[in-house]
Amino acid sequence: MKAKHIIFVHGLFGWGKDEMAGFPYYGKGITTMKQQLENNGRTNVSVHEASCGPVSSFHDRACEVFAQIVGKKVDYDGDQKQHCNKNHHSPTSKDYSGKAFVTAWSEDNPVILVGHSAGAHTCLQLQQLLEDDFWGCGSNANWVEAVVCISGVINGSTLPYMLGCDKATGKLTGAIGNFIGIGVQTLGGLTRGFARNMFDWDLEQWVGQPENTSLGDFITKLQNSQFANSNDNLAYDLTLQGCKKANERFHTNENTYYLSVVTEQTSALQFTDKQLPNFFMNPTLAASAFYQAVVVDFDDGEKPIAGWGTGDLTIDKWRENDGAVSSISQRFPFTGGNHPVGGEGFAEGQHLTKGKWYYEKAESITGKSMDHLDVVFGYLTDPSLGDAHRSLYTKLCDRLCSL
Repeated sequence: MKAKHIIFVHGLFGWGKDEMAGFPYYGKGITTMKQQLENNGRTNVSVHEASCGPVSSFHDRACEVFAQIVGKKVDYDGDQKQHCNKNHHSPTSKDYSGKAFVTAWSEDNPVILVGHSAGAHTCLQLQQLLEDDFWGCGSNANWVEAVVCISGVINGSTLPYMLGCDKATGKLTGAIGNFIGIGVQTLGGLTRGFARNMFDWDLEQWVGQPENTSLGDFITKLQNSQFANSNDNLAYDLTLQGCKKANERFHTNENTYYLSVVTEQTSALQFTDKQLPNFFMNPTLAASAFYQAVVVDFDDGEKPIAGWGTGDLTIDKWRENDGAVSSISQRFPFTGGNHPVGGEGFAEGQHLTKGKWYYEKAESITGKSMDHLDVVFGYLTDPSLGDAHRSLYTKLCDRLCSL
């Protein structure tokens, strides 16, 4: 491992270390990795936790992570000066000057990016913007040594269609208040109520500087913006349509390692192509797991993306899920672009080739089946998963140290 910095990026409705009264998004994952780095003699490697918009687009989130790594004000437009005019929001938001994660980030001083859920494609988007030298700093894709996706929404999820996205277009047509309200309600239950009043939506580019307003007032401001109409939001990006566009845009870099941890907690329903949530799945995910495993489908003749209805792009292949994302979607990009696959298995020291995608189920790595939240903070509701949670991050750290 050449990198001296590992950057963690949260997913949909996620948060950074200075939010939620310090309630850890990654559970014991980050502290476990820090301890294991020390055990491996890598005391010169720092671990950082980024904070980005919990419902913002892959692009906007990637810009926010970049600003935190280099210690600058967020710049959504870069040198191209096109993104913000197209999507009707401000070109800047928070200022991280003087708070850089990395000094002199470069190809010779690369980072490792770890993304959970929507954080996976946020990391991939950031690498693509680096390849494009979006900010005119002389960057390229080699500034990233490895990308680790944990329960990554790599090819999209069918869950956004339950949250108000149109099946044919992926566009958020349901009420923004419903979409955000579901997130607040879910997180409020999972985090002992912290999410209701200690959550930063990081949407200054859409609603202006934050004020001490109620959630209802905030949602009204967001509804009066172009947030939903522009498709520059995470609801759209997480659909099959949004991720296909992202996969077409993103290039798998020949000098980067790509690893995916796949989670699932549904079981096949005998004599059908349906699945059912396992009885030990986190109860807050049961409804969304059931929707994806049993309910969701596309009308006859309706194809959400090109090729739907053939091969791995059939609804029965997408029934197995972890409560938020179909397991098949978490492995590697396959709905668009050219993304070579190395194969299944990486945690036990298998030979890895740069520029190829490797994937492995969390259950294979830890001996325990894990849902979408068990791999981050959700395991706290099930003490029996504590050892598996720590084992996952210990083995990930060992694998990264061996690169």
